[in-house]
Amino acid sequence: MNSFKGLMKKEWLIGKNALLWLLVVQGGLVFISFLVSRYWEVAGLFYMCTWLIIMMHPLIMILLILGCLSSDGKTQLWIYNPQSAGMLLGCKLLISMVFQMVSIIFSSCLVFVASTIPVSYFQADFQVENSLGIMGLLKVDAFMLTVSIVIAVFLLFLWVVYHALARIHSIKNLRWLLVSALCIGMIMLRDRIVNTVFYQKLDDMWVIKTISETSMTMTDFKLGFYFKAGDTSLLASGLDVIGVVLLFLASCWLLDRKIEV
Repeated sequence: MNSFKGLMKKEWLIGKNALLWLLVVQGGLVFISFLVSRYWEVAGLFYMCTWLIIMMHPLIMILLILGCLSSDGKTQLWIYNPQSAGMLLGCKLLISMVFQMVSIIFSSCLVFVASTIPVSYFQADFQVENSLGIMGLLKVDAFMLTVSIVIAVFLLFLWVVYHALARIHSIKNLRWLLVSALCIGMIMLRDRIVNTVFYQKLDDMWVIKTISETSMTMTDFKLGFYFKAGDTSLLASGLDVIGVVLLFLASCWLLDRKIEV
């Protein structure tokens, strides 16, 4: 437990400045869009900017997880670290998730505060249609966090594979090409699995209502956010969870081989 706390503290100290700058950038973009919308009397720009910050969080997770991985990749500390790969990678994944949650909650607060500002403050005769309440906003946050975790584990696996291939000197300079082919192949494999009859049957069982589709439209006098409810199968989602776990375990197995990073 002390080792786990120590690793988490280390990751926190390494990444806290990045988190702070991330929050500052989000707040700065919203503030700039507020001033521009007020000056040019374009209300849609302000409200659209606040929502785009939430929608971009999967990209933010990519930056967070790659930042955590590159911190040890530059120093090659993993080669000599006595801790297990599961603990090393798990701490990086967990701290990235914590940073992502903080960022998503912060951006949701920005959206909530923005929604309280009257549209007439920016532009007369402008309308904002938003079918999402507080619970809907929480569902969007949960969806973004889930997508971000899947992306993080996927990148974690590809990153470890990339450095594991460095042990094979004959293909060391072609690692990026092989990892790219592996990435495309895994995406195509999942697409084929999703389209199988077995998966389709599972997708119709134990379903719950979730947000399945989002859209945004904007004109000179109207901005609309639309969210479509859909069915999500707990069984099919369970298979996806198993796949994510297997990718994480595969990453740990490769790292335990003491690959050079």
